[in-house]
Amino acid sequence: MLDSITLRIAFGVITLTLFLLFAFVTYRSTRSAFSFWWCAALVLFMAGSFAYLRDGTADQVWGNPLGNGVVVAGAASVWMGSRSLRGRPTPWWLVVAPSAFVTSVSAFDSPATNDWSGGPFYLALMGALISLSTREIVLLDAHLSRTRWPLILASGALGLYYLVRFGVFLAVGPRSDLFVTFFGTPSTTLITLVLLVVVSFSMASLSGEQTTKVLAARAARSRQELLDGGGVQRRLLPQSTPDLPGYDVAGTCIPSGAVSGDFFDWQRTPDGLVVTLADVMGKGVGAAMIAATVRASLRAATPSHEPGQTMSIVDRAVETDLEAVDAFVTLLHLQLDAESGVVTAVDAGHGLGVICRADGTREVIASENLPMGVYGTQTWVTTTTRLDPGDLLLICSDGVLDLFDDDVSALSRAADVATAAEPTASGAVTSITRLAAEGDYPDDVTVVAIRRDLVSASTTSPIT
Repeated sequence: MLDSITLRIAFGVITLTLFLLFAFVTYRSTRSAFSFWWCAALVLFMAGSFAYLRDGTADQVWGNPLGNGVVVAGAASVWMGSRSLRGRPTPWWLVVAPSAFVTSVSAFDSPATNDWSGGPFYLALMGALISLSTREIVLLDAHLSRTRWPLILASGALGLYYLVRFGVFLAVGPRSDLFVTFFGTPSTTLITLVLLVVVSFSMASLSGEQTTKVLAARAARSRQELLDGGGVQRRLLPQSTPDLPGYDVAGTCIPSGAVSGDFFDWQRTPDGLVVTLADVMGKGVGAAMIAATVRASLRAATPSHEPGQTMSIVDRAVETDLEAVDAFVTLLHLQLDAESGVVTAVDAGHGLGVICRADGTREVIASENLPMGVYGTQTWVTTTTRLDPGDLLLICSDGVLDLFDDDVSALSRAADVATAAEPTASGAVTSITRLAAEGDYPDDVTVVAIRRDLVSASTTSPIT
């Protein structure tokens, strides 16, 4: 005969070892619901095994009912873990209720003298709970896990063993030779121990697979949220070009990811046009949120305001937010007077606005200000130039520089590409953004172009 006490001690020690391995390796790395419930089951099985060691002593009166209740709670925890694999709820009362029931029944069945107090209920609950666990695993998607079948076979065999044990218990009693030989404590402990080891290794694999599935689902949701955010952001960009007689206007933004930290905007004014191109430090969702804040502040300012006045209003509105997130924004904000062609601009550390003259010369719009958010609010300095007939005003984000190797001549080379295209604002923009579409570049690419039509120069007015 096998020594039941030695087997129970071995069972407790091995269960403790499995718990430590599972808790500090699998659960610590995955934090999955499944691994939590399996850790709980291992602790409860171990505690139940040690409680049964009090059988045959004066402590049997409480040790036996306690062992029954704790082991049943362990089986219920296995069921909860299996339920979590299919995303089903795992309420605590499904663990507490069967445990409390079998403990109560055992406490009223002479536990001081009967080491099988509450035995039929204990065996029935063990068989039912382990069978329910097997059912949950059977109902899993067949493609979910590589360890699905080993789990089904191991847990199914254990559930069947307890159900047969329950039947034999009722048929011939726990003192019969048949029950003692094949279904007594030593045999059950050994069989449970072997299956527990097999199942634990399978559970570790399954827990990792469950976590991978959860992370994949979260990643899919995040990707969808980014795509949705990118769609909203694109719809906030100008959807039509302004009707400005004598001028051709175009612009586009190609994000490097789902969302962009760049934006451009324009608004028609009674005298002409207000245009902004901004580039927020960084990329991704954070930059996109700041870009939306700056855009909204610019939209809230009256378009007819002088650019320096507009920037002062926007600066005060967003300064606190930029300081809170330690971010800054470079931008070029300008106002075009359509009749004279005069361009009044505020360049906040951007430096990527250039006028390509009809005679082939270039004039870079001077950057006289720091980026917004670098040192709090500032006094905004404006510069003035004029767009003559046939001239092209090109404004880019710094992502355009990457298209031309990001060297000192990059802006000039971008202007060469724009002026070599068909003589329209749309042609200039497309000639540059086509390069972004052809490669894999790390930054957002935004371009705005304003071309003045070829008309008699005598219709223009001098700068005042």
